[in-house]
Amino acid sequence: MKKTTKGALAAGAAAVLLMGGAGTLAYWSADADVDGVQVTAGELKIINDNCGGDVWNFDGGEDVADKVYTAGDLIVPGDVLTKECSFEIQATGEHLRAEVELSNPALSGDLASALTLVDSFQVDGVDLDETDITEANDGDVVDVTISVTFNGSSDNTTQTLSGALSAFEIGLTQVHD
Repeated sequence: MKKTTKGALAAGAAAVLLMGGAGTLAYWSADADVDGVQVTAGELKIINDNCGGDVWNFDGGEDVADKVYTAGDLIVPGDVLTKECSFEIQATGEHLRAEVELSNPALSGDLASALTLVDSFQVDGVDLDETDITEANDGDVVDVTISVTFNGSSDNTTQTLSGALSAFEIGLTQVHD
């Protein structure tokens, strides 16, 4: 065998050994064990909701024999129709924040421009801001008041017109800042 052939074979064998054949080419490395973690999600729910069925009440500012609005009753400027609801909050989870809101309420019809929709949310008589719900409210009861006001300064053009408030939902939505 020629010297050049022997040299080429030796160089090839050395390269194979160095590149992984025997694992002699090494880089320094280190490692550490990291423990895993078990996680469980909290929850955000409305339970025991009570909106009194179809009952809407006329404003309490006037002494009226029947304060319950029934379909077909005619409203006049200054009237306020009110619905009161309540629900219990189930809220668990570290640093949970949620907002309470009405979903998709809409006034429609020819009288809609003379109607105003207002909602309010309270816990123990204290008004809630939009994102006041936290895990500390777990088990609290939220009182909801929804009012539709027929603008008291409405003129004669609103006589005999009709309007409607669409069905809507009261919802809690988790927010994360």
